[in-house]
Amino acid sequence: MHKAQRITIDSENDGEFTEILNNWVINNDLYSANQLRSIIYYHLRGIVKKQLNNKLQKNSKQSLVDQLPNTTSLMHDVLASLSPPKEIFDNREQFLISLATFVRWMLLDDLKSKNALKRTLDEQPIAEFFQLSENPEPYLLFDDAFSKLEQLSPRSYQVAILHYFLGLDIRDIQFELSIEKSTVYNELSTAKAYLRTQC
Repeated sequence: MHKAQRITIDSENDGEFTEILNNWVINNDLYSANQLRSIIYYHLRGIVKKQLNNKLQKNSKQSLVDQLPNTTSLMHDVLASLSPPKEIFDNREQFLISLATFVRWMLLDDLKSKNALKRTLDEQPIAEFFQLSENPEPYLLFDDAFSKLEQLSPRSYQVAILHYFLGLDIRDIQFELSIEKSTVYNELSTAKAYLRTQC
């Protein structure tokens, strides 16, 4: 059985981190997923847990649609600063979409594993950092709506996944996707309006 390697999230490990992410994207590799989960877990626990708890207390009365990007923003300063090697990802946009997709999958998998009582001692409870584990139903509805959004409006989905799962703001998304600020506003407004009607 593989034991998850302790890799930190910093510029010295850009290549190793992105290789693991790429292996998850291309091969749906469970070992890579567990490595990524461990990396993010220890980052949240060891570096930003105090900030995260303070922010969650301030945002506890917000809906999930408003709260989630405020929480994931505590990850994006480090995660989004990584520079993916060109031989692994064609461009930075592809890298960030893949990273955001992993964060989304990780939260959903974490909640499903807990509900099914399948968690092992080696698995790290990421959802506890987002206060999703006590009542997962709102997040499950949110994720289902997110899947429908991807089919209905791929561009709104792309903007929204960076906002919700990497915590990128309007300016960040404008820069990373190389689109007009007005386009980001419109697409994100469309996504938020749709998600609010679904969950």
